[in-house]
Amino acid sequence: MSLGLPSHLSRAANSKALAAAARWAALVCVMMAVANVAVSTMGGTTGEASWISTLVLVPMILLLILLARGRTVMLTIAYLLVGAACTFLYVYILFESTPSYRDTNLFVIALPVVAMTLVGGTGTGALAGILWATLGFAIAEAAVLLGASAAGRVFHPDGISLGAYLLLVGVLAFDGLTRGSRSRTQSAIHRAVRDARLVDLRRELLAESTADLHDTVLSELAAVAATESGELPHRLRLRIDSDLLALGGAVFPADAAPAALSGDDAWYESELRRAIEVARDEGLTVDFSGDREAVAQLTDDSRRAVGLAVRQCLVNVLRHSGSATAEVAVSSGDRSVSVMVVDGGRGFAEASTSADRLGLRQSVHDRISKVGGTVTVYSSEDVGTTVIMTLPTAEGA
Repeated sequence: MSLGLPSHLSRAANSKALAAAARWAALVCVMMAVANVAVSTMGGTTGEASWISTLVLVPMILLLILLARGRTVMLTIAYLLVGAACTFLYVYILFESTPSYRDTNLFVIALPVVAMTLVGGTGTGALAGILWATLGFAIAEAAVLLGASAAGRVFHPDGISLGAYLLLVGVLAFDGLTRGSRSRTQSAIHRAVRDARLVDLRRELLAESTADLHDTVLSELAAVAATESGELPHRLRLRIDSDLLALGGAVFPADAAPAALSGDDAWYESELRRAIEVARDEGLTVDFSGDREAVAQLTDDSRRAVGLAVRQCLVNVLRHSGSATAEVAVSSGDRSVSVMVVDGGRGFAEASTSADRLGLRQSVHDRISKVGGTVTVYSSEDVGTTVIMTLPTAEGA
């Protein structure tokens, strides 16, 4: 029953389940006592005044209903005390109205005793449940003894109530003895789930780091290759230093974190604008069109993802397309922002790219899908390539 629950929750779950079952079973026993006496009265087995004995069971029924709705220790103690008084009156009135009943070894007498015993299932834990069951059984048997003595009858322990007590104690003891093995099994299951999740997280981090390294190295190598022999330009050196710091996981002070941006500020601070400027520095003519303020509608993660993806697309234009120009267009729609990269180069068939080509797969497709976006690629030989990236806005994410 508790398989799959954390070990610190299984004990309370098992105890609550057993308690609920015991309380409803006790309520059934009391109702059966009422029904049995009523049927016996109509059949002439008991005296006509025996129906009065069923009225004294009403307080037990009401308390059992309250216990079924929510168990408390005070309510359980009240049930045992009231149940003892009700059982005493029930037994006394039943014997007084039915001279044929000579001793207490009767089914109709055992029912309220079983109802008192089953309240022992309300304990939290096996040991507490056994103690409650023993207390309920002892009080009920004492009430039966007093009721029989007051009516001048012989007290004989009945097998039904004793069997119910032993059965309940056995169930609680079995639950307590086997709980340790279930806890070990649950711990193993949760360790396996945790380890699998850690493997997934490592894989995601490795893929993201690989994509960042791949994009940055290719971009910088293309920039270095496009420069003339000799010392690197100062601007290119600064850019390479900045990229190396980013790859090394440089941590900036908390007070240096950028505030929420909007409009032109979001555009000038975005990875998308930086990708376009980097491509222009490397010798690619990039025409920009569209609504650049739409970038402010994206989340920080989406802005970074689309900027790095566009950067990789422009690197691909430089390295593979044979075209010296490209166009980047931004548009906004219903809770989404689309960024399109177009070139008029050689084009390619996406299905024919080798599996070790990380650029389009990890740097574009995977990066955009991680922020909830989609990528569509249109390409054919001698026509060129169009890459459309659609991302949800911060409001629609």
